[in-house]
Amino acid sequence: MQDKTRKTGIAVCSLVALTAIAFAAATNAGKKDVSQKSSEASVVTNDNGTVSRTFTECTVSTNGSLVSEHRRETRTTLDADGNMLESSTSEYTQSYTVGDMGLTAPKPSINAKVEKVAPIANADSFMGLKFGEEFKGTNFVADADEPTLVRAKFTPKKTLGGFNDYYVYVTPKTHKVVKVYACAKEAVEPGTSWRRHYLIEALEKRYQTWARPRSPFRPIYSFDIGGGRYITTVLAGATRDYETIIVAWDDALLTTAADETEEIRAEARKAAAEKRNLRVSDAADAF
Repeated sequence: MQDKTRKTGIAVCSLVALTAIAFAAATNAGKKDVSQKSSEASVVTNDNGTVSRTFTECTVSTNGSLVSEHRRETRTTLDADGNMLESSTSEYTQSYTVGDMGLTAPKPSINAKVEKVAPIANADSFMGLKFGEEFKGTNFVADADEPTLVRAKFTPKKTLGGFNDYYVYVTPKTHKVVKVYACAKEAVEPGTSWRRHYLIEALEKRYQTWARPRSPFRPIYSFDIGGGRYITTVLAGATRDYETIIVAWDDALLTTAADETEEIRAEARKAAAEKRNLRVSDAADAF
């Protein structure tokens, strides 16, 4: 992501309060109705002295196999004297079924016929970039949030509707693709509030795996696409500069990047030592 996406506030405060939890058992065995409400508040002081405040309320409820999520977020910005500069409120709602077994795929019975499943096509790539392959680029920049990687901006052959920027993070020496980001400045809406977000369905279809919710009060989902590769999707409120972010990465290549970074540092230390020894020798000869 761009350098401006990094947090530069000098004060960050977050409060997570669980406001109410209510459980009611249904009379029909095997079904449960669960409703959970939570809230989160945060305060960030920006570089220009303004203060951004965010208050998020979320309700996640189930009725049998139907899961409903509702998120309401209020944002306000104050100047250094406490005067209101702007205020906005956004809401996000989606509902979907997870089945009696939840979000995990059901196991076949003992007598069930087990069919051989074909490998997922191109599961080792994301947005047209293949993990582990060299990225041919020259516009690499450092990123303090990823000290073992370098970043470049790219344009995929087929872009996503509503997305503005795409970034690739690579190993510092061999420039092997490790992480790929797709970022949207505005929240990418599903088109209807009573179906699963189309991006979640698209990722499940593409990689043939379940999406797993990661937060009770934010629309965050993760995917295990196999081979030590993962995808995380934040549908709203991702960063100060992007509302929606999808990132895919390879865990093993993160280790490779760390090894290459240490090699670069070792080479730099060796070069610095040799340069110093040469300067000492030259000075000694001059004396």
